[in-house]
Amino acid sequence: MNNNSTVQSVDRAINILEELSKEKEGLGLTELSQLVGLHKSTTHRLLLTLMERGYVDKNPNSGKYLVGVRTLNLGAAVLDRMDVKSVARPYVEKLSKETNEVVHLVILDGNEAVYIDKVESPKGSIRMYSQIGRRAPLYCTGVGKVLLTSLDNDTVRALMSGTKMIKHTKNTITNIDDLIEELDKIRKQGYGMDEVEHEEGIRCVSCPIYGMDGKIVAGISVSGPVFFITEERIPELIKQTKEAARSISSQLGYKY
Repeated sequence: MNNNSTVQSVDRAINILEELSKEKEGLGLTELSQLVGLHKSTTHRLLLTLMERGYVDKNPNSGKYLVGVRTLNLGAAVLDRMDVKSVARPYVEKLSKETNEVVHLVILDGNEAVYIDKVESPKGSIRMYSQIGRRAPLYCTGVGKVLLTSLDNDTVRALMSGTKMIKHTKNTITNIDDLIEELDKIRKQGYGMDEVEHEEGIRCVSCPIYGMDGKIVAGISVSGPVFFITEERIPELIKQTKEAARSISSQLGYKY
């Protein structure tokens, strides 16, 4: 970041935490130094400080550095502000039980979607990309596209102009005009789909959640393998997801 008002050491420490947060197994000093663009000695000094404060841990066996437990306090403070999460939780759980699939609650943050809650499939055998706190692209996820419908198309074009639309699967939308057309369709029908656009073999049904002011504040989705979320099931899943979104929106003060 090139900004005269930033404090370099703080900026560097944040970069370290952000890189560590991406790696479940942690990172070694050399690899981490390369990722943040710092000398190993500088990176090590910053790591020692972060370790003293509990924001970084070190695996005694592998020697790799990991995000520390103390960071949970920061995340919890943010989540505490998100009334939508606490209000939605019972409906997220209920929807997962009704559908027997994974259910996500997601918010918009810049040009990405952020998972703020998740209930695993009762089947217990599905492992997906998502996890609480993780970010996902907007243009190729069901919830991402639903969240984009909260913006007018000119704003969407401006937002996506700085985003590389990567082709994750053969179905991924990589053209902004095609995306705008898809968003117009979602606005009319009141739900969005991820037709194997982000993860191979994964289909998703999603709906918007509205706040008291009538603006979209989050998205809720049902996700699973195409052999569970079949085309025959989609109409019922849309109905169930819409009902959950409507209930949450009503609890947040939105008047239908």
